[in-house]
Amino acid sequence: MTQTRAPERSYRLVVVSSCIVGLGVRLAYAFGDKYHDTWKGDSYYYHYQAKYLLQGKWFVNPVALSHHSIPAVEIPSAQHPPLFTVFLAMGDLLGLHRLGAQKLLLCLVGVATIWAVAALAREVAGPRAGCIAAVVGALYPGMWVFDGQVMSEALLMCLAALCVLVAYRARRNPSTGRLLALGALSALCALTRSEAFLYIFLIALPVAWGLRRSGVRVARRERARAVALVLGAAIVVLAPWTIRNLVAFRHPVFLSDQLGITLAAANNNSTYGNGPLFASWCFPCVHDVKEPVGDESVQQIFWEHRAETYVEHHLSRVPAVIAGRVGRTWDLYIPLLEAHEDVIEGWPIAVSMAWLWWFYPLAVLAIGGAVALRRRKVAVYPMLALPATVTAAVILTYGNIRFRAEAEVVVVALAAVGIDALWRHLRLRRGLPPVNTLGASEESTGSDPPGPASAALGGPEAAVVTTLPEAVPGG
Repeated sequence: MTQTRAPERSYRLVVVSSCIVGLGVRLAYAFGDKYHDTWKGDSYYYHYQAKYLLQGKWFVNPVALSHHSIPAVEIPSAQHPPLFTVFLAMGDLLGLHRLGAQKLLLCLVGVATIWAVAALAREVAGPRAGCIAAVVGALYPGMWVFDGQVMSEALLMCLAALCVLVAYRARRNPSTGRLLALGALSALCALTRSEAFLYIFLIALPVAWGLRRSGVRVARRERARAVALVLGAAIVVLAPWTIRNLVAFRHPVFLSDQLGITLAAANNNSTYGNGPLFASWCFPCVHDVKEPVGDESVQQIFWEHRAETYVEHHLSRVPAVIAGRVGRTWDLYIPLLEAHEDVIEGWPIAVSMAWLWWFYPLAVLAIGGAVALRRRKVAVYPMLALPATVTAAVILTYGNIRFRAEAEVVVVALAAVGIDALWRHLRLRRGLPPVNTLGASEESTGSDPPGPASAALGGPEAAVVTTLPEAVPGG
């Protein structure tokens, strides 16, 4: 019993220590970076929309309202999904309405993300991988660069990590509660950033339809019930916002109506040419264009038509632009220039460069971690769904490493698995005995204690657990 509890105590100690260090790093960045001493851009929108929300002005356009151009009741807005605004409004209710207080709140969200990523790595590869993920998550710039800004990415990273964690736990030990939580978390991610709507189709539904018990797929009827639970939970969470939008706007709006102007800013001469804005976005290209009179849904149709017309007349450039968008987002195209251009997002060049040099080795280790999990018969699609969502989003819009935020949690988790697998491989090559999850040799402990992996597998897959005790099955 003592041997079984020791790894858990070590895991908790490392994770708690990493969270404390990670909080210090996030606070130092959040309050040391003077660029974010006021609300700018999207953070202005979120902050003031939350402020007006508490005044009874439900999801209005705070920019138009601050200029007193028209009455608040006439300017409903859905430029962004509502959850981050609601999150800030809840902080306002607790007195956390100043910029410093909101930064502190998001730093605490970042600490929760460290815990979630560590729990995810532990779920798929054991406590040692969880410890590695906690340490990396505390220090890696890609995990804390968003916590110094009042932006939705910090909240999305936490929710995305929780969503994938619950997906693996639902695969390992399915229950009604976990399936409902999976559907609800997928929807909450969509209510934070609209592209996360894909989580429902890439994570939640595949987990529900692929439901297994003891390594064997359950009957079709039970899988259909699981799908109904996941979809039902997602619909319940999404319905209030969607219904509000369908009532408030002239044309259908579901999660957000910002796609139109985003497409117009991403498809123009500046972004299709060979200049510095290639595959990026051009705000001046849309700033001086006269919009039609009407609500945001009317304006969205105008911008979508403008973007579609441009693309239709420049189809020969589309493949190159798409490649550039993906390359910009994943630091495969002009990464050094991209790091210097990140000052537009408010990140100091030193921070962007540190992020860049951390990302490359972590990405390689993450690929190795994914391969290691597949060799252990652990499903990787719940984690790969996040970078797939990012890639799909930038193919449609424009390239920017800011859009990579949600995928960073998976990069860290898989890199931790890769480091753990590399450590095991090096020990075996040196002729050392296999090790359990936190380093004690199996010769000294006799065998690994039974855990989720061995309990969830049966038949031939049980042999995988015997040789790779820290693996937890995907099903």
